[in-house]
Amino acid sequence: MKKYAYIGCLGFLGIITTEFGIIGILPQIADYYKISIDKAGILLSAFALVIALTGPFMTLLVSGLDRKKVMFTSLLIFLFTGIISSFSPPFWLLVLVRLLPAFLQPVYIATALSVAVSKGNESNKNELMSIVFSGVAIAMVTTVPFATYLASIFSWQSSFIVQAIISFIALVFIYFGLPNMPVHEKKSYGSQLKY
Repeated sequence: MKKYAYIGCLGFLGIITTEFGIIGILPQIADYYKISIDKAGILLSAFALVIALTGPFMTLLVSGLDRKKVMFTSLLIFLFTGIISSFSPPFWLLVLVRLLPAFLQPVYIATALSVAVSKGNESNKNELMSIVFSGVAIAMVTTVPFATYLASIFSWQSSFIVQAIISFIALVFIYFGLPNMPVHEKKSYGSQLKY
């Protein structure tokens, strides 16, 4: 069903806005915390490093859980960390709340793609996956620049508010638009690693 793919796409909007929205506001963050841009860049590089180091393991770890709950929980973490970040916590806490959603980003991506193609057939699986991935392109040309623009008018905290709002909208669609999707036959970790 295309509905599942569009819901996955909405979640991608929230995730990509959170991941890349930080780029445009690094100078403001550095100025606010009286640190160098290099140090502020930890907010981006640490996020990417956590994804690279833990992505496959986290995806394997949750592979037997209900897919709706996995998607919902992932975006709920993105929502909470966006809200906490908007309150200008101490820099060490800002780094910490940036790291938490990074553990679940690959989990969301893998699960959203799985959900999107679960009701499709062989002829339209590529189309459904492309709908989900279009969230990346849409975020890069809309929400990421928009969040940066708002930060330039108001404050860098407004960028995190935008991220939280997008995550909240996606959460509503997941909660009301997806049925429970328990995994009936969980594959062993070994068999999943073969792929």
